[in-house]
Amino acid sequence: MAQEQGTTGGTYEFSIKDFIKSFLGVIKTVVTKPSDFFQNMPTTGGYAPPLIFLAVCLGVSGILSALFSWSLAALFSYLIFYFIFSFIAAGVLNFIAQQFFEGKGAYEGIYRVVAYAGVVQLVGWLPFVHGIFFIVTFCVGIYGLYLQVVGVEKVHQITAGQAVVTVLITLAVFAIMSILVSSVASVPFLGFRL
Repeated sequence: MAQEQGTTGGTYEFSIKDFIKSFLGVIKTVVTKPSDFFQNMPTTGGYAPPLIFLAVCLGVSGILSALFSWSLAALFSYLIFYFIFSFIAAGVLNFIAQQFFEGKGAYEGIYRVVAYAGVVQLVGWLPFVHGIFFIVTFCVGIYGLYLQVVGVEKVHQITAGQAVVTVLITLAVFAIMSILVSSVASVPFLGFRL
């Protein structure tokens, strides 16, 4: 798919044909003009552009995390977890927006929101460097939630308040899932802890 340019000069779709320029353009537009980005982002056209964009963001963060924690396992678990998370999160966001707020968007558009909001993962490796960066990373994580709110609002054509509730419910669902998974993982299975 060709790189999409808007009237304000922003980049609204990642293109592998112009990899570096497109990647940097999407980062700049998502971070500095999220409302503009998600308003103009194509909501169809395949999963490859946003998936590759997310993969690069996760790859950079995963490699730097592995370097600072000296763990290749951290790299692979990081990549696998966030890839799986991106598809599930898009499904939950889409379901809530459609069922509770009569959202007009589709799964692909919301997956694109989740993938492009993954730009915040570029600094996900900072806690491995020094504890003070945890605060910065926390703030960036909040900004990532903000990006999802803006994206859900634009793609589903719902109010900002409804988008906030959608993202918060999704966050609560994942918090509950995390507690359940950690509880199950701590229970011995055939003599082994998962």
